[in-house]
Amino acid sequence: MKHNPIVEEIHQIRQKLLDECGGDLNQLMERYKAAETQDRDRLVSTISPRKNLRREKERKGAQHG
Repeated sequence: MKHNPIVEEIHQIRQKLLDECGGDLNQLMERYKAAETQDRDRLVSTISPRKNLRREKERKGAQHG
């Protein structure tokens, strides 16, 4: 497989984060979930844009209702 510096950097960052969590995968996943919650507007969805828009409207309606 060809060496890809971007993939290598991602692996290094993941390892650094795992080391900061003391090697605990559960703690690492909790850290990922917290970051996901904090940066929700930056996430990319695999749901079609139409479905995503409908879900967002439903979520906002539930918050106000």
